[in-house]
Amino acid sequence: MGKIITSYDIVYLVRIVLAIFAGAVIGYERETRVKVAGLKTHILISMASAIMMIISKYAFFDVLNDALAPNLRLDVSRVAAGIIAGMGIFSGGIVFIGKRGNVSGLTTAAGIWATIGIGMVIGAGMYVVGIGSVILVEAIQFILHRDMSVYRHATAAHVLFVFNDSGGGYDELIKKLEPYKTRMSSLRWEKDPKVGSTLKCNVIFDRKYGRDEIVDILNNLPEVRSFDLP
Repeated sequence: MGKIITSYDIVYLVRIVLAIFAGAVIGYERETRVKVAGLKTHILISMASAIMMIISKYAFFDVLNDALAPNLRLDVSRVAAGIIAGMGIFSGGIVFIGKRGNVSGLTTAAGIWATIGIGMVIGAGMYVVGIGSVILVEAIQFILHRDMSVYRHATAAHVLFVFNDSGGGYDELIKKLEPYKTRMSSLRWEKDPKVGSTLKCNVIFDRKYGRDEIVDILNNLPEVRSFDLP
């Protein structure tokens, strides 16, 4: 009777533990940013990917070495391909389109894909590639979450403006926004007998303005009743 636990089993367990650690590092960063997929999700995804990759590489040795089936051939890459296909559906379900056409969840889905890949390479025994990838992912997240105008893009804020019935309110608003070189789109006017005329629209700010600056600009406009940023 052979050993219950072999040296190979210990190596596989080490790979799984490393995959858990890698998923935890990425998941912790996402959880601190209050994202849908956090610490537990990334740990489980990375661990599961490592386990399935180990199965893909090593679980069929006994079948291939079976004397009763000397001509048997197996495609061990099919398990790894199944991981990618299955998790593609999972991460795709995280992406959704809001009522105003804004897309949410892309970064979270991409982070899950990266975690799957990291779990797979660690499960395959490519430790340096796996740990190095974790460091790169965290470095990219740290750099790109800083408010730098180099990669900043135009921001569209969905704003509700309220004007009284004295007239001239819209023209006055345009003059106030003119120094910021804003653009308006999807304008929808409504008449409210309690507050006057209301305007719901997207106010597009130039890329040079960060989120905090946009919040300050809108807060200083008396016509703004409410707003939200993507």
